[in-house]
Amino acid sequence: MGYASFSLAMALGRFGGDWVRARVAPVRLMMYSGALGALGMTAALVVPVEDVALVGFALVGLGMSNVVPVLFSAASKIPGVAPAHGIAAVSGMGYLGIMAGPPMIGFVAEHSSLTVGLGCVVLFAIFMALAAPRALKSAAPV
Repeated sequence: MGYASFSLAMALGRFGGDWVRARVAPVRLMMYSGALGALGMTAALVVPVEDVALVGFALVGLGMSNVVPVLFSAASKIPGVAPAHGIAAVSGMGYLGIMAGPPMIGFVAEHSSLTVGLGCVVLFAIFMALAAPRALKSAAPV
């Protein structure tokens, strides 16, 4: 149910993403996305109520729904880098995350707990929010 909640919110966020990206600057959107993802995962991990966990996973999906479109757009605008090369680099890093993320969470969970393993998502979401101004400095103003 948690994954379904996450996926549904991710899909809805992507469908409405163009509207959001037209109104919110990329840096702010990445900062809000990271904060929303961290908040959602924290709620899912610390509040022992199933409905809160489902809402938490949905917030993670909603928060992360526009990250890839923002990064692809920014990658296509890097000075001195061909858009195709920038997008390919971001895409490659995305695939690396898809391949490395679950085993990393599993490794941490095996040595501590699933709560601690999924806590890595909170840390990376916070990192994303804090790194957005520097990472997207050429994309658009805050």
